[in-house]
Amino acid sequence: MRKKIQTLTIPVVLLVLFTACGKSYFNVNNNNPNQVTDLPPKTLMAGTLNQAASIVTTDFPFLGCYHGYWTIAQGFSDITDYANYNYSTNFGQNIWTDLYGNLGNITYIEAAAASDNTLVYFGAMSRIIEALHYQMLVDVYNSVPYSQASDKLNLYPKYDDPQSIYEDILKKIDTAIQQINAAPSTAVLPDPSNDILFGGNMLLWKQFANTLKLRILLHQSEMPGRLSYIQAQIQSIVAEGDGFLQAGQNAWVNPGYSQNSNQQNPFYAAFGFTTSGGTAINYVAFKANNYAINFYNNTNDPRLGYFYSPLAGYGITPFHYVGGPFGTIGLPSPSSASSIGAYIPASGGVPAGPRVGLLKGDTQSCPILTATESLFLQAEAAQRGWIAGDAQTLYQQAITESYNYLQVTDPGTAASAYYSQPINNVGWTASSNKLQAIIVQKWAALNGINLLEVWSDYRRLHYPADIPLSNSPNVVSQTPPVRLLYPTIEYQTNQANVKAVGTINQFTSKIFWMP
Repeated sequence: MRKKIQTLTIPVVLLVLFTACGKSYFNVNNNNPNQVTDLPPKTLMAGTLNQAASIVTTDFPFLGCYHGYWTIAQGFSDITDYANYNYSTNFGQNIWTDLYGNLGNITYIEAAAASDNTLVYFGAMSRIIEALHYQMLVDVYNSVPYSQASDKLNLYPKYDDPQSIYEDILKKIDTAIQQINAAPSTAVLPDPSNDILFGGNMLLWKQFANTLKLRILLHQSEMPGRLSYIQAQIQSIVAEGDGFLQAGQNAWVNPGYSQNSNQQNPFYAAFGFTTSGGTAINYVAFKANNYAINFYNNTNDPRLGYFYSPLAGYGITPFHYVGGPFGTIGLPSPSSASSIGAYIPASGGVPAGPRVGLLKGDTQSCPILTATESLFLQAEAAQRGWIAGDAQTLYQQAITESYNYLQVTDPGTAASAYYSQPINNVGWTASSNKLQAIIVQKWAALNGINLLEVWSDYRRLHYPADIPLSNSPNVVSQTPPVRLLYPTIEYQTNQANVKAVGTINQFTSKIFWMP
């Protein structure tokens, strides 16, 4: 019997029920669309942040295959759709429902903050996370419901122009920063029990907001006629003065993850191990892609052993890393290729190694936007001349942060040895195209951490340029998908508006910022 890949694990529920929300369109699973949650907004914030991190890290496994990181072992039926680029309106539908479901929580918090000035910080935080959600929705679907989506009296919201959504969420971020700066002395400061992202550090919230703005602006880097807008927006970030997330400043959540049932880190539970120490189905299903294995080997990158688990008994040394091609039905078998993460099995008298890298343990924090990504964003902006700063320094700091995130042994020394090599797209001086080097190394660092951002970089810049396509003989297109189709639920419940967008093709209907 063929097994079905579990592409989503239900997020940890420690403090709140994530399905509770006050807006009927957002809450796609609510049997009573007029029932609002009676949970305090401060309590709801923790669950909202946890759900956001879960979406970022667990909702996009197909992109791990499309971008050279993973392939799928034999015996798992989803390989047919993944390998053949065979999308339907059911493919990835959880992305839509998860994002809009969480937006219901966000909208409820915003409404509560609007009527109670003591909750101004929570209103600002919710606006920033709202911007993140709509950025993700636009990057996956292009036009989506936005301006009417939070109207509880409108069950059939229209689809908005994606560029207008992008511009408006930047305004939301600006408003959030202004609210934080102008908060009255009576405002309740968030604490670690409800702000599981930054523990009430509002400076970090502002730096996160500015970093998110920079991401949104860089997505538009290849759009004709957009340069003056981007530069003006970046200057507004500079003028704001709080800057971006720096080394050691990761936007990651941890509500108190544990080894208890339903309390594990979402990524660890989905792609690693169960509470009893057994392997999750996705740990068996997803295997290393030989493209990534070869890249890390060819660049002498020790992160190879932190992104993938080794196989024992191959060759003369205890452990080797083995990948498979993406698209070949029946290859690799679950036991013949490396799995995700750095768990080292016991073999040949060698004890099991530590769980580091992607799979550190049940209690590891769950990232929304890492310092690694922030520094790569800054390196790109500096290389383009859009912000002050030395692009080489930011590039090397970003690589070092990747080593820190994965807990590579002696990370500073190891990272320096790596980026000092005279290898194109590794060493700064040796790299003939600096922008390409930045994006390739960003790809190398975000393996399994933020697959949607890797997809966005590839769609706007096409780096790394040699990522192989699926080698399945049954692919429905000779080019990879550039977006998802709207989900079945929209054609069932909001048919007129989704059809008004027009005919959508997942291979040719580009996201608005794509060249």
